[in-house]
Amino acid sequence: MRSGRGTGWALAVLTLCSFTLGTGEIMIAGLLPAIASDADVPLSTAGLLVSSFAMTVVLGGPVLALTTGRARRRRLLVTLMACYAVGNVLSALATSFLPLTAGRIVAALAHSALMPLFFGIAADIVPPERRGSAVARVSLGFSLAMIAGLPIGTALGQWLGWRATFWAVALLTLAATVPVVALAPDTPGTPVEETRGRLGELRVLGDRRVQVVTGITALAAAASFTAYTYVTPLLTDTVGFGTSAVTVLLLLFGVGGTVGNLVGGRLTDRSVLGAVSASVAALGAALLLLGVTAPLKVPAVASLFLFGAAYYAVIPAVNTRLLDVASQQARTLALTVQSSAFNVGTALGGWLGGRIIAAGAGLRWLPVTGAAVAVLALVLALVESAGERRRTAPAAPAAGPKSASHAAQEAVGR
Repeated sequence: MRSGRGTGWALAVLTLCSFTLGTGEIMIAGLLPAIASDADVPLSTAGLLVSSFAMTVVLGGPVLALTTGRARRRRLLVTLMACYAVGNVLSALATSFLPLTAGRIVAALAHSALMPLFFGIAADIVPPERRGSAVARVSLGFSLAMIAGLPIGTALGQWLGWRATFWAVALLTLAATVPVVALAPDTPGTPVEETRGRLGELRVLGDRRVQVVTGITALAAAASFTAYTYVTPLLTDTVGFGTSAVTVLLLLFGVGGTVGNLVGGRLTDRSVLGAVSASVAALGAALLLLGVTAPLKVPAVASLFLFGAAYYAVIPAVNTRLLDVASQQARTLALTVQSSAFNVGTALGGWLGGRIIAAGAGLRWLPVTGAAVAVLALVLALVESAGERRRTAPAAPAAGPKSASHAAQEAVGR
């Protein structure tokens, strides 16, 4: 653990790293038309750059977690940051669609292993009671990527061409590598004598608590992306905003995400499972409100802000819960599975939203459907919270009435 000033600096560096990864992932949304034109492929084909990135994270993360166990942490971090930079350089230099896709896959592989490392470092440098806030600080980089990274990347692509955005992310990655490597502990990987039992880490996937929190993560992402995947036509065709206003509204969503991320981290410090339940409930309520108020501009804008705040409040809560229940040895694997669950939920939400549209329902039904999915996540969270209270209750009476109450309160946050 570090001093207060040292911890603040370390978390700022980790936030920069997650901002870099987040920008590299989502910037493609603002570059697709230009890429499709230059590569001479349909826009729908260019969209495969998004799905190929997500599927690489889903499949590659757990594999890398299992196969890099013997690597020293600092050396692994340097290698992965270099791979992320190389992936973006390959994309910038690509002369056709296939090399560009290859560059995205290389970057996605590095991305899938880096985020669990960043969350793990953040959790290790603070006391246990501040773990929620530390994880939220790292997650904050993704909110900032949506607020600043996406519009800046899009503007840079429009000004200097889409390749310039990839070059910028590669340079930012190299710039962030030096400080993050300096703060990362140079701990050894799994000893050779333990490598034979490396596959034993897979036991963490059979832990019911890990299964529940990854299920909540997937359902929360599906609920959000049922609506967010199609948020632009929702805002223009249903709410009635012009296309020029969409960028500002998406920035507002990102600002809400930043607020929600910080509030979610604070709530998580007080009670982890309580924060999971509260944030998922808020997500469902915000989505339902967005669907109900869609024809009215001012209430719809307020609902969009709340939607962003609620969804980003979920992230530190579920990640901290996973850090709490996964063993130290299997923590990296558990976090990569968590990332995979998020991407599966994202894909599921986009598919579900598409089916709602194909069925002829109005766009306002997208957030309503998302709210229904969020209810499923809330049921899981409430059942898990109740089960945790029951499991810890028998140990309380021995400590006396006062400490028993205190222990029960603490149990909710574990």
